[in-house]
Amino acid sequence: MTNAEPASVPNGSTERQTATILMVGGPHRNELTQMMVSEGHRVLYPPTLAEALARIDKGDVLLLDVALPGEPEAQALDTLRQSENAWQTPVIIVAGQTDVEAAARCLGKGALEVITWPVSAPLLLGRLRDCVWRKQRREQQKVEFELNFKAREEAEQLVASLIPLGVSMVNEKDPVRLLELILTEGMRLTDCEGGTIYMRGADETLGFILVRNDMLDINMGGSTGKPITFPPLKLYDDSGKPNHQYVANHAALTGQTVNIADAYSAGRFDFSGTRRFDANTGYRSQSFLTVPLKNAHQQVIGVLQLINARDPRTGVVTAFDSAIQPTIEAFAVLAAAILEAYRNRQLGIA
Repeated sequence: MTNAEPASVPNGSTERQTATILMVGGPHRNELTQMMVSEGHRVLYPPTLAEALARIDKGDVLLLDVALPGEPEAQALDTLRQSENAWQTPVIIVAGQTDVEAAARCLGKGALEVITWPVSAPLLLGRLRDCVWRKQRREQQKVEFELNFKAREEAEQLVASLIPLGVSMVNEKDPVRLLELILTEGMRLTDCEGGTIYMRGADETLGFILVRNDMLDINMGGSTGKPITFPPLKLYDDSGKPNHQYVANHAALTGQTVNIADAYSAGRFDFSGTRRFDANTGYRSQSFLTVPLKNAHQQVIGVLQLINARDPRTGVVTAFDSAIQPTIEAFAVLAAAILEAYRNRQLGIA
């Protein structure tokens, strides 16, 4: 409860930040609106306090312009405190005349401030800047918390997957079989429909080692004994220039992971072969996560590609979540070590 001049925003920033203000009440509506609009703020006028609470997610600040803060304001603050997310919206009460008990009750229930009228423009605008900063900071902290929580979940998933793979590596001597296990686990973690492992040959091509698509019941290469009929991809054209035409080539040539949400709208790479495959099978290859496989010397010796991530709740094909990418890249390190052993054997390298 104050009419003092505004303090600076806690982070010291003087940058103007506009907000959407939900203003309820009307004794000083025109004057308050003029002050806020002059700063670039957008003002909305829900007709009732109940309507403002129903639309609370549309605003950055709730401003109550009342003659005296009383029971309706206290009940509204109780409603905000009991909601899951709305409590993050700051509340300022502008009162024409106020008593200490009414103001204290509102402040105790979560109002940021009760300001008495007349209000100077610098005071109101300073309080709004502070509110916007506080809300943005809370939202940032929420995002950081969710990201950290998700990162811990990803780490736990990775550990849970690597332990059985490590046991399998001890017992399994066939590197191709181990690559199959890694491809299967990568598909499980991303809940995707298909996957491919390429190996870089001495002739600078990417040859298919394993091809899987659960939706089409395709499982070629490796222990299946089924030959892969797809021709290898040339990393360089006839003039010796790098061929970045295909996404797998690009990952191999640059050593960078490529995450494509929809191959049919991605104009950077040539998916004509993919489209022909889709036309022949009735399938739709949409999302791609393509990861280079690097050996201990950081040389790209192959590529791991996953196709068509699915939303675990709906089963609808969606983009690969960027948060899962580091986990798949960790799998790629393991796959590269195994692939190098197989590649050296194939190329006769001791």
